[in-house]
Amino acid sequence: MNCKEFKNQLASLEQPDTLPPVMHEHIGTCASCRSVWEKTQMLFSFVTEEKTRKVSSFVTTRIMAEIEDAGRPSGVLGRPVLVSVLSVFLLLLGFFSASLFTNPQPSALADSTENIATDYFFSDNPGSQLEEIWLNTYTYE
Repeated sequence: MNCKEFKNQLASLEQPDTLPPVMHEHIGTCASCRSVWEKTQMLFSFVTEEKTRKVSSFVTTRIMAEIEDAGRPSGVLGRPVLVSVLSVFLLLLGFFSASLFTNPQPSALADSTENIATDYFFSDNPGSQLEEIWLNTYTYE
């Protein structure tokens, strides 16, 4: 028997405790296959030991609670609130600082625009009067 055949037969065994005599002879002569057989025995003994343990019925609930607690860092609620408050504060500060640098007096352009609009809507022939105002207020080169 060679190493490849030994590993194939070892993989097909249900219980590695009961090896056929041919496989016993091979592990007596091959150190690498003996190591594989010992590791396989340790694996099966570990699986058998784990199968015999009694598990509490609340293990899943306890594990899921620990996962949720680990996934939810503390103090996360404060950060969005702080960002929102600071955003509103900066927005209001911007409006107030803009009002300091703007002129509260209406400009001459606003008055002339208002006069043109008033004349246009309350005249008998609004189209011709608007053209006349436009022609008289702008100069061409």
